[in-house]
Formats: sequence, structure tokens, C-alpha cells
Amino acid sequence: MVWRSWIFETMTGVIHAPIDLPKFAWSVDVSDSSLATLKDKGVGDLDMNGVTVPWSAVPGETMQAKRRILTPDRYGLLLAWASQHDVDMGLLGKPVVAAAIGMRTDTAYDTSFSLTSPMGMLERRYLVREGAYGTGKNGTSPDTIRLTNLSYRGIASEIGYLCTDAKPSGALPIDWTYRGEKGSRTREYSAWDIQNNSGQKLLTNLSNILNGPDMQFRPYLPDQGHVRFAFLAGSDSEIYLGQRELHSLTYDPPAGSLDDLTVDHLGAVHRVYASGAGTDAAQITALAEDLTLLSRAGVNWPLSETTYSDSDTDNLSVLKQHAQGVLAANGTPLMQITASVYAADTDMAGSQIFPLGDIWPGERVDLNIRNYAPLPDGTYHTRLMRMSGDDTNEISLTFDVMEDVSI
Repeated sequence: MVWRSWIFETMTGVIHAPIDLPKFAWSVDVSDSSLATLKDKGVGDLDMNGVTVPWSAVPGETMQAKRRILTPDRYGLLLAWASQHDVDMGLLGKPVVAAAIGMRTDTAYDTSFSLTSPMGMLERRYLVREGAYGTGKNGTSPDTIRLTNLSYRGIASEIGYLCTDAKPSGALPIDWTYRGEKGSRTREYSAWDIQNNSGQKLLTNLSNILNGPDMQFRPYLPDQGHVRFAFLAGSDSEIYLGQRELHSLTYDPPAGSLDDLTVDHLGAVHRVYASGAGTDAAQITALAEDLTLLSRAGVNWPLSETTYSDSDTDNLSVLKQHAQGVLAANGTPLMQITASVYAADTDMAGSQIFPLGDIWPGERVDLNIRNYAPLPDGTYHTRLMRMSGDDTNEISLTFDVMEDVSI
């Protein structure tokens, strides 16, 4: 099993040439995977960093050609995990990360660059109708885009389409999978509020509301000459991705597939004070609270409060949903398990223990934990939230937060 990488064209996904990366670090997540004091979901993202390439490894017969094929924004980098069978058959492997080349720094000997994920690209795309901005009376922008009777992911897909394919030279190789999917949701966006209407921000807001769906951009190969991204999202009734998949991993030293198991713990938040649009006494506000833990007999648990602010939210109902979402994510004492696994390891039947490229953040995992003093022996039902690694085959795994069973 080996890592392989290629340069592709950002707008079309056409794969141009292989490139040898001596060192790199990568990560893929489905949403915010940190055990934080105030936890939002966010939209799943993918990333690579620490990419430094000697000029001798950059494809191209001349320095001009080498520089051109690493042009920021215009070209991107695809990272795939390939089996020996893939290599023998001339196949690319299974895509894990793909992203556009960002800021690049050259020296006489090598070049280094950051990468811009699909969500990063959408940070620089704004939801506004073509020809409608600044065309109102006295240079105003009264136009609105109203998306009605759609699911949340239907709204997200329409936002994505309007921020990409509907703009001149705006196309990206993204499948906006759920365009037109019917539902009961409605959102309206005003052209005059354009500073708050980046595609990235709007998708993040949809994911972060109470019962907002998981969202993720997943690279795939429609053929051996192109890479595309599938925009995947949970439905209004099943908000989490990957619920039809179930994987099993074991910690039981010296056997088991997992190493370096750690558990983080965090107390609960019982009350959220949320503030929205407006100023001074006219600012809209909302309170979300759950004092159940504080009223349990024989439990002396101190009150913990926090604030949440979103000056872009001018709808009280939406602000209440945001506050409830923050409370739901933080309302009980939490713990979070992390561990590592080796992607090249196989079981006794020769199958990969962790099939990188076939298992994705968001999918369900049963953690069978034995002989680990900080936790009772048992099976912990959770989800994979983040996986990360480098140019080796060691993968760090972060699992979803769960109610703390150790208290």
C-alpha cells in the first residue's frame, strides 16, 4: 500500500500528471471534531499541509512548465491510497484528499504551497444573482433569493450551484446532489447583505442549526482521468451521514487494531444566552436551558452558562434553533475517544483492518475496548469524526463525543 499524488485542473477535474510528494500531512473530517467548551458542528472539510516539493519532482520539461502546473487556484492536488493491485494495473487508487493549490512560495531548490478545499473555495463565492448587485435605485441592491419548500440539503445544494455553476467561470467539479429535493424548509438571502452570504458561511449555518444535517465534500474518480467531489449531506429525517455503514475496531493490548487510545473529558453547559441581529435594547435574544442535571437528587453539580452570538441572524425562530443546537451539543458531561491505526495492517484473512478510501468520517463505528483502565470493558457505539495522517500509513482517528460513562 502506497500514497500516490497527481496534479489536476481545478475547474474540470482533469488529471494531468503524477507528482512525488516527499512529506505531507492530511486530514478529513465530517464536522467539528474537537471536544471544545462551545461546540458547533460545521461542515466536513479536508486538508493537506506541509507540502514542500523539490523542483526536480514537479512535472514539466521546463521551469516555465513546472511553475504553470502549480499555478494557485488553477490547479489542484489529488492524494490517493493505492494497493499493489492498483499499482500493477496502472490504477490511481482510492482518493482521500483533493484540493486546489493555494498560496505558493518558491525557493531556488523547491516550492511549498497550501491547499484550498472545496469549502475554502466557497469562502470566496457569494450568493447573489448575476446582474442584480448594485443595480437598484441609487446603487442599492434590493434583490433577494428565496429558496422555498426544500430540504436543508436541497437548500445547501442550490446555494452551492448558484455559487459555482451559475457564475461565469464559476464551475467546479462538484456534484450538487440534492438540487430540487422537496421539503418544508425556506431560506431567504438578501443581496445587500452580501458580506454574510459566502457559500461557506451559508452552508455552515445550515449545518449548525438544531437538527442541521452533516455535510461533506468527498472526492471520487468517475474514471481514471478525472476527479470530482460528491456533495453529501444528511436528510431532514436522518441528519447524520454514514448511518448505513458499521465498522468495528478493537483495543485489547497486545492484540487489537487500535493503538495509543486516549479519552478526553469535559463538563456540561446548562444554559445558553444567544444574541442575534440588532443593537442595544432592540437586539433579538433567545435563551436555551436544560437544568435537569442540576436537580438530580444527591448530585451537587455547579451551573455552567455560556453565550452565543450571531449578528447575521435576524429571525428569532432561527436564533432559538441555533441556541438549542449549542445546548444539545454541550448539555451533558462529555468524553471523546481518540486512537491510531495502521492502514496497511491486515487481519488473518488478508483484509485491510482499516480500509482507507472505503471508510469515511461520519460512518458508525463500534469500539470494542478491553483492558483499558480508565474505561469499563465494553462496546462503545460512536461515529468516526476525523481521520488524519502523514506520508506514512499511521492514521489518527477521532471519534464523536459521547456521554461520559466514567462519572
